[in-house]
Amino acid sequence: MQIWGSKIMTNQNTELNDVSLIIATYNEEESLGYVLDEIQDFNIGEIIIVDKNSTDNTKNIAENYDVRFITQSQEGWGGAVKEAIELSSKEYITYMDGDGSYNPEALHEMKSIIKDLDAVFCSRYKGGAKSPDDTFIRALGNKFFTGLVRFRFGCNITDSLFFYPMFKRDILNFIDLQSDDFTLCLELPVQVHQRKLRYTEILSEERERYAGKTKVNALIDGLKILRGIFSIKR
Repeated sequence: MQIWGSKIMTNQNTELNDVSLIIATYNEEESLGYVLDEIQDFNIGEIIIVDKNSTDNTKNIAENYDVRFITQSQEGWGGAVKEAIELSSKEYITYMDGDGSYNPEALHEMKSIIKDLDAVFCSRYKGGAKSPDDTFIRALGNKFFTGLVRFRFGCNITDSLFFYPMFKRDILNFIDLQSDDFTLCLELPVQVHQRKLRYTEILSEERERYAGKTKVNALIDGLKILRGIFSIKR
């Protein structure tokens, strides 16, 4: 059940000490310190970094901060996120990439409105906005997959491939995430919608990466997501 409301103002004083933040990394030595510095005053309850056997100094950088660092044992990006969810302990769970492209102010906004909801999802395109990191192929692909998700499942979201949610731990009793790849991005909102849980979507910009290059392969990952969409039960 989607909840539509009035324009929401960010509350920077919102408490985040009951939030588990998951960050998935792979060779993010150039950007991880920037990301952690940016959120160090947010008083987040716990930060779990799940790493895909980075070959650079990602782990050494993480060890300079008050975070829990684990090396993923499950396959794929989705598997890494699910593994960290299982290890998290706080009432609310959220996720950010480790490349600096996520605006952390959205954490306050999501937390300020989630009390009467089960999940909040961020969109780069809500209200006709655009992402500065989009290539023509990425924008076209996201539009295609989002339209397919809306048509196939009736899930009223505007950005199916931007995984920046916040959700209550309780919903894990009602959903069963199966995807081990980037299909997890859309599987979570689809299952929330299918279970008639309460959710909404807010606008959050995607910034340019602080450093490095994206690990996403548009063709290969796109084919995996397409297959994943049709593997999700209606």
